[in-house]
Amino acid sequence: MPRCPEQAGFTLLEVMVALAIFAVLSLSLYSATEHLIGNNGSLTERTLAQWLADNRLNELRAGMRQPESQRQEPIRFAGRDWLLTSETTAAPDPRLRKIVLEVATDAPSPRQRARLAGYLEARP
Repeated sequence: MPRCPEQAGFTLLEVMVALAIFAVLSLSLYSATEHLIGNNGSLTERTLAQWLADNRLNELRAGMRQPESQRQEPIRFAGRDWLLTSETTAAPDPRLRKIVLEVATDAPSPRQRARLAGYLEARP
């Protein structure tokens, strides 16, 4: 009488362990992707805020705007609302003025997204 060939395949326990490992790896991948997407939005916001601060400093250096000792103004830039704060103080060199620009999100709870310090020629 011929012998029965041994059955080949996976046991239920092996399949369940493999599914558990797959589920844990899938959740880890999902969590990492979600974190990257969140960072991308924050990076975009910080980049736009830095551009806004750079633009304002260049406008002041080019003489397109007059610096004020302290000013806070809402600005619409790149389809978003921002709050730009500028503060001008004396620099160690009397021929220069130091200006500090801060850009924050203009929302119920503003968050500072960029800070830029620069120097302007002191004009009488």
